[in-house]
Amino acid sequence: MRPTVKQQLLAHQQNAVVSAVQLPRERRFRRQTGLVAEHRDGWFLRYYTDDQDGRRKRVTEKLCDKDAKHYSANCTPVVLLRESRMAEINAIGHAERIAPVGDQTVGEFWTRTYLPWAKQNLRRSSWHGYARLWKQYLEKHIAAVSLKKYKTVDGSRFLTSLTPRLNRNTLGHVRSLASGIFTLALNHDLIERNPWHDVKVLAKVRPPKPKVAYTDEETKAILSAVSRTDAKLFFSLCAVLGLRPSETAAVKWEDFSTDKVKISRAAPYGHAGETKTEASKRTLDLIEPVKSLVATWREECGDPKTGWLFTRPGGEPVNHNAFARRYIGPFAKEVCVRWCGCYSGRHGTATSLYASTGDVRSANQVLGNSLQVVMANYIKPDAEQGRAGLKLREAALNTATT
Repeated sequence: MRPTVKQQLLAHQQNAVVSAVQLPRERRFRRQTGLVAEHRDGWFLRYYTDDQDGRRKRVTEKLCDKDAKHYSANCTPVVLLRESRMAEINAIGHAERIAPVGDQTVGEFWTRTYLPWAKQNLRRSSWHGYARLWKQYLEKHIAAVSLKKYKTVDGSRFLTSLTPRLNRNTLGHVRSLASGIFTLALNHDLIERNPWHDVKVLAKVRPPKPKVAYTDEETKAILSAVSRTDAKLFFSLCAVLGLRPSETAAVKWEDFSTDKVKISRAAPYGHAGETKTEASKRTLDLIEPVKSLVATWREECGDPKTGWLFTRPGGEPVNHNAFARRYIGPFAKEVCVRWCGCYSGRHGTATSLYASTGDVRSANQVLGNSLQVVMANYIKPDAEQGRAGLKLREAALNTATT
């Protein structure tokens, strides 16, 4: 039986509604090279992407400033920056950037699940670092991508595109975070497998810069250059006793006795909590110049018996990064060309202890790390130790009987 005109009209209207709400159509992925254009005092990159409705749109973002090094759109530094950025853009086809209805994007999973889980289960310094890595490197690349559609090849292309900018350690941190996000999604039964499990970097990666360990001479010069007593004390606790900056920020007056200080907490970024490990809880002997600086600072503060040594407005512990950047760094840079923060004072303490005693256990006990960690990360090469060892070797050979 043929439908009536009214039925045909109703069917036509229903089809129009279905067409209006259908999913965004997928576009065939086309690899782009990008276009560099000059605007005012900088070079800007133009390329195309798809919005949430599947419509093509042009994107313009700043690539770099125009200066003596980046003087032309076709000069090598600008070309390398363009190629690196476009490699990120091309790492995933635009057709895969829109998640189907009912499918969760990586960005949604990060906001709703992963970050809350990290805040609840990880130390503040850990999840704070993850949030920074996400914002700097992963968000642009992966936030709009479907969890189910992301592939191992996408991760490999992305990491490889970062090799001109990042060293091996930072690249490893990015990879670890990305893999951790998908591992949690796997355990929530949102995906079948972790695509980052087999991700490899298909390019040569530069090694990280050697970690700095301040010498005794540099430590004394920095202490002399810093003007404020509290800043001197803060740096001395890191560079003489080997405390982590977060542990130094969490020290209280009641932690001190006549000749000792008890380390029992940490305050990463100004938020007090537990120490990094149980072994980090330790009691250290007070030595000069720390002992004198504690006495001077106590007198300047009115002889307090309790409370934080270093506070910010509101009475909370200082943010160790901000405190060092404002009250220590500007003075330290004038006398120490290798200045790179208070943590290198901890490295200097470990190196000096080992050089003085010849026993790694001295650094192990003071720093609160395992022997393996101390040897791998804190004991720095010392040419003087090598020369002294050869002298002892020579003396032994000269006295040996044949």
